[in-house]
Formats: sequence, C-alpha cells, structure tokens
Amino acid sequence: MNKYRISLIVYDFDGTLVDTLFDIADAVNLSLSELGLRVLSRETIRTYVGKGVERLMGQAINGTGCFDLALAVKLFRKHYSENLINQTNFYPSGREILDHFCDKKQAICSNKPEEFVRHILASLGSLDYFDAILGGDSLKSKKPDPEGLFHLLDCFQCPPEQAVLIGDSPVDIETGKRA
Repeated sequence: MNKYRISLIVYDFDGTLVDTLFDIADAVNLSLSELGLRVLSRETIRTYVGKGVERLMGQAINGTGCFDLALAVKLFRKHYSENLINQTNFYPSGREILDHFCDKKQAICSNKPEEFVRHILASLGSLDYFDAILGGDSLKSKKPDPEGLFHLLDCFQCPPEQAVLIGDSPVDIETGKRA
C-alpha cells in the first residue's frame, strides 16, 4: 500500500466547510420576487448550487417565461452581497479541522465568486487559515474544469499525489477525476 504525505489540502467552500444554503436561497428568492416570479424551496435551490451563479440563476428562472439571465444574475449578486452572512457559518467542527491541519498548505477552490468567499471568511475570522483562495471568477474556467487545481498545484510546487481535494458534490468529484 502506497502512503503519500499530504502537503496541500484544497477545499470546496459551499456545502463543504461553510453552510451557506440559507443565505443563497434567500438571495435567489429575493431576486425571483423582484423579477415578479414564484419563489423556490430551499431544497430545490440546494440542487442548483455548485456550478456557479449563472447556472444557479439560469435554473431558478427556467420555465418561468423570464429570459433575462443577465438581470437575474445581477439581482442575485446584489441581494447576496447584502446578505452573505445572515445565517452562514462553519459546519460543526469546521474551524477545528482547519486548526488541525494548520501545518499543511490549505486552499479553497470554489465556483462562488472569490469576493464572496473572501468576505464570508473575513466575517468568520478565518481568512488566515488559507494560503490561497480561488473563486469561480479567479481563472478562465470553473470546476469541474481542473484549471483551478492545476493552478494551485503549480503555485505551491506540489505534486498531485501530495494534494487532496475535499468537496461535497459531483462537481468536486469530476474536478478531481479530471485533474
């Protein structure tokens, strides 16, 4: 059995380290209401999270007769930026996990806009845990494209066998497989 020394831990953000669902769902529903559309349950919105803001709002307005995705995304960004941390917090033991692995390089690779990730972490007093933070708008592509992982491996001069990606969704699994 091969044992590798892990030196880089790359975390997804939403649904992995931090529970952001309620604030995301509220921002989606505020946006839908402002567009004069029906609101969605949190469980429905949960199934849309993970592939970026455009995909989230595209699915939210699908079948409503609203075709202005750019406006829906703009409204979501506005409402979410105003309500990023109303109900958002670490999952149980999240902070303790980051403390436990403080001797490793730790990074975030998320499809959430980088500005939102940084603002949430700053609000939770947790920016200092991370050696790098990549959002969905940090590079040319988003997960499941492995560009973000390759960028982090290169940035830290870390061989792939010494890195681990921790996530909660099929997008994260596909990203790891592609890398």
